[in-house]
Amino acid sequence: MGDRIAKPRVDVDWDVVRDRVARQSTAMDEAFSGRGPWADAILRRRAEELAERPDTAGQARPLVPLLLARGAATLYGLELRHLTHIVPLPRLARVPGVSPAMLGVIAVGGKVMRLFDVDRLCGAASLPLPQEGEDGGYAVILRTGAGRPAALRVGSVERAADIDPPRQEAPPEAGAFIKTITGDRTAILDMTALLDFVKA
Repeated sequence: MGDRIAKPRVDVDWDVVRDRVARQSTAMDEAFSGRGPWADAILRRRAEELAERPDTAGQARPLVPLLLARGAATLYGLELRHLTHIVPLPRLARVPGVSPAMLGVIAVGGKVMRLFDVDRLCGAASLPLPQEGEDGGYAVILRTGAGRPAALRVGSVERAADIDPPRQEAPPEAGAFIKTITGDRTAILDMTALLDFVKA
């Protein structure tokens, strides 16, 4: 056997990580409660969008079918074409040493899959993990194709709706997985970026 090449050790400053997550969480909480500079920016962009004249009179953009599901405090919009089905949260098996956004693994329809918390992916405060016998919310099964199976945990499922999402992108503070934010503060997820992440 040849000599193994030692991988350089990467030290993580967890205080910096926690501080960044706390700042993002505070910014999101302020925005979705209608306070703070992020909320002001959203409302300003919404006003600009409403003031825009359509390029062609009477030509509407196609609506996007979305699943509206709630996390701890945020309402999320997930494109239905990227989902397969929704089930009450099955028994969760924790996995040590994984990303904080990954809660563990679940089994659905005979398949073992990783379960990610939608709030944690978006830098928001998340729902506590359920204790034995408690309602844990739902697992939204993602359409990952040939990639590894994965699901998102949400607290509740509200409804499916056809929505015309705003043209303006979400501000950078919203994180990598929020594409845009509607006038009623629904966070529309960037499903392409999210699927790339969970399939990696």
